[in-house]
Amino acid sequence: MAKNTNKRIPVKWVRDRAKAAYEKQSCCYICGTEQDLELHHLHSITLLLERWAAAKGYDISTDDGILAVRDEFIAEHHTELYDMVYTLCNRHHVALHGVYGKTPQWGSESKQKRWIDIQREKWSSGGSVRQPSQGSFFSEFT
Repeated sequence: MAKNTNKRIPVKWVRDRAKAAYEKQSCCYICGTEQDLELHHLHSITLLLERWAAAKGYDISTDDGILAVRDEFIAEHHTELYDMVYTLCNRHHVALHGVYGKTPQWGSESKQKRWIDIQREKWSSGGSVRQPSQGSFFSEFT
């Protein structure tokens, strides 16, 4: 495998181009808070990009390599980049990655969606919108 000579990792180039069209919602899908919102992709964009480049025989190990093909990748993965996403607060985003890891495994998309829906149901049936405390999510546990 070729050594990655990028000053930036390839997926950052893709995200930079794609993020202008992201439609982050105004509140967390799970709890409804309007603070510390982040976008969660059900598909790991890193894994998706690596598999796609390998299947196409594209070398994305250099900045020039990824820049030459990122628009094609975005066009071919519109659904994964723009439709299969959730706006989550940092607290729930961190919790989701605590369950599925930093880079959720290929094939875990339906499990992630189910986890998100279960959390939403828990909040809507008995939880209330809790405003985050000052500091990070982890500061509450110190």
